[in-house]
Amino acid sequence: MYQNLAMVSIFYKFLLTITPLKFQKLLLLTIKSILMKKITFLLLMILPFIGIGQTFDFTNTDDGWTVLGGVTATNEATSIKLTTKDNTTDGSLKNPTFATLTAGVDTSVNTIVGVTLKNISATGPDFLRVSFLKPSGGRVYKNLDITTGDADFVTYWFDMSNANWTGTMDDIKLHFRAAGNTDYVLPDPQVTIDIDKIQIVATIPTTLQEIFSFATNNDTEGFIATNGAISGPTAGTLTFTPEALKFAKLVQNLRHVNATTNKTVTIVLKNNSSTNDQLRFVANGSTVTKVISTNDTEAKTYVFDLKDIAEWTGDVSFSVGVGISTGDNAGKAADAGTMEFSSIVIDNTEVLSTKDNVFNNLSIYPNPANSTIKINTTNTISKILVFDIAGKKVLERASNITNTLNVSKLNSGIYFVKVIDTKNNLSTQKLIIN
Repeated sequence: MYQNLAMVSIFYKFLLTITPLKFQKLLLLTIKSILMKKITFLLLMILPFIGIGQTFDFTNTDDGWTVLGGVTATNEATSIKLTTKDNTTDGSLKNPTFATLTAGVDTSVNTIVGVTLKNISATGPDFLRVSFLKPSGGRVYKNLDITTGDADFVTYWFDMSNANWTGTMDDIKLHFRAAGNTDYVLPDPQVTIDIDKIQIVATIPTTLQEIFSFATNNDTEGFIATNGAISGPTAGTLTFTPEALKFAKLVQNLRHVNATTNKTVTIVLKNNSSTNDQLRFVANGSTVTKVISTNDTEAKTYVFDLKDIAEWTGDVSFSVGVGISTGDNAGKAADAGTMEFSSIVIDNTEVLSTKDNVFNNLSIYPNPANSTIKINTTNTISKILVFDIAGKKVLERASNITNTLNVSKLNSGIYFVKVIDTKNNLSTQKLIIN
């Protein structure tokens, strides 16, 4: 027993050198409670604490981070405030940098860097890079567009996975730049960026969301752009501008969907490009594509049936890509024509036909509505279903001669109307109830 106690003491002192302070008391209590048990059981109890994610929360401290140029730093009660230097006399001031040389990241466990910040000024930097030092010298950079004029904190997640992300990583930097990774020349007057926390974790924390309606202006509902830019949403439409000759996509890494239950993805969009005719849905390493129309005059509906995709299971995040369907650059965007997304819905609506299961010659009016809507299409309607924004079916009816639907009992808000014709084709439209 005394030999075991000595081993416990040595192991406990070792853990104190690698374990965050807030877990040390818990470790001590755990050890005291199981001193009479076998040392192997002790190890099993304590091992989960090793490799745990790290959070720099900047509570009245800089947590070992410092400014390298372009900004000054002020410790706040629960955040750190970066203020750009006045650039009225020195036009060379640019690209503010915030860095640490003592991060102490276990790269074998933690590969995700999350930066929670409030970019307060409309003229603040709109491009953020996170970099780390390569063992051989030089740096690896990961990039994201960021919003400006923020009223609240926004979290951006960077996947640092790379062959050079190895060992214990101490040297990490944040580089604030302008769109397209161009120089951000410090403006006059000064701008401020509040950083609430920097997290380094194993996986991106996500929340469940399966209907993306873009109902709130400037709320992208977790989507960020890769090789492109997002504007809005405005009036229920998120606009994506792809970068030509790049694999352009909307990436969703803050929300997840229940892929085990929900096997159907319905995307409503208006494609303003004359050449980009491919829509891609990507999740868990699998890609499903559809050829779409170009130069649209109205929004079209596209449905992806994922029931035969083995990887589509569990809690899954996803991306939606655009490009061209053929040629040497297949998959890449050929031009910067915008795509206007009205909605993305993931549910368990059965896709009844195997090909061309969508019809787009559908209109609903009035929209917005408050009493009765008229559904106009050249197809013969079999069934009409109405879902609320949470995915709950609130109305269902067979077609009638006039294809009208009484919606007067619905509360104000956004709904989705799914129309199925007699050949089991499907179309979806967003409906606003006043």
